[in-house]
Amino acid sequence: MDFDFSELEKMNTAAEFNGALAVTAPDRVLYTASRGIADYATGIPFTLQTTSGIGSVSKQFLATVVLMLAAEKRLHLTDKLAEYLPEYRFADQITLRQLLNMAAGVPDYVDAVVDQVVAGRPIATPDDDPQVNRAVGENIPLTQALALINPLPLTYTPGSESRYSNSNYLLLGTVVERILGAPLNAIFAQRLFAPLGMTQTKLGTQYAQADSYLRTADNRLITIGRGHHTAGDGGIVTSITDLTRWAQAILQHRFLGLAVWQEAMTLYKDFYGFAWLRRAGWSWHGGRVLGFQADIYVAPAQQLATTWVYNVTPVDDPRLATWYQQRDAWHARLL
Repeated sequence: MDFDFSELEKMNTAAEFNGALAVTAPDRVLYTASRGIADYATGIPFTLQTTSGIGSVSKQFLATVVLMLAAEKRLHLTDKLAEYLPEYRFADQITLRQLLNMAAGVPDYVDAVVDQVVAGRPIATPDDDPQVNRAVGENIPLTQALALINPLPLTYTPGSESRYSNSNYLLLGTVVERILGAPLNAIFAQRLFAPLGMTQTKLGTQYAQADSYLRTADNRLITIGRGHHTAGDGGIVTSITDLTRWAQAILQHRFLGLAVWQEAMTLYKDFYGFAWLRRAGWSWHGGRVLGFQADIYVAPAQQLATTWVYNVTPVDDPRLATWYQQRDAWHARLL
């Protein structure tokens, strides 16, 4: 198959992409690129080894551990959440599978944090507000998250829909910790990072080498920082080199086997698998935390994956929408 990497480079230059990316087959990396600055205070460039936050792409690592525990009979996906986390008041109505599929109806604790920060301020796009981004990127322990969502009703009957809510994976992280009796960072390191040689990868945005930023349409940079997000729903930092090892592990069916990986990528209610969505015909997941963003695209039939990490998020900039469209079109042409 012919790859037009010059087209990729052209659209990244036009959008002032600031980060790193890779295209990989199961056993070899086909293309890598990095550009821009990791930390504007020091001028350190963004390289293939720079660690940066990957936001909700972290959910894939957590889902994989849950599925590994299911294979080991340490849990069953049909188990009720109440068996592990009775502190959540609707835990007896929700299964672990529903949490994996974003089908539990649990309100999003991130939305509740945003509501607290906004507090009636007229903000057109909260996602682009520096104060909101910093608040969501801080350490939000389980007790605080439960205090936010326990007073709220379920947003729908569990199993009847699939709708994105970070709470699902925040709760799953606690389930894993309680079953294994260890913190999530140690579990990830032992079960996933170390076996794959992902030596630069950690749980906790405070460990990022890159700083994160919002870039306004007039090219002003607003420093958002590294935060302190340590939950399994969005706290992993990694380099493009390490994230590409993760993509290769998926293409090689490591840890779970072919049938389980296929199940993980199967969308429930045509929306969400086990930490997988669909985009441009690919199995995909994106992530954002603070000003960090990341994406992973996997096409098992073509034995291809692409990985992206970037630390500057444009706001109020039409080039971002254009870049997303161009990137999706480029991916679609590879299928």
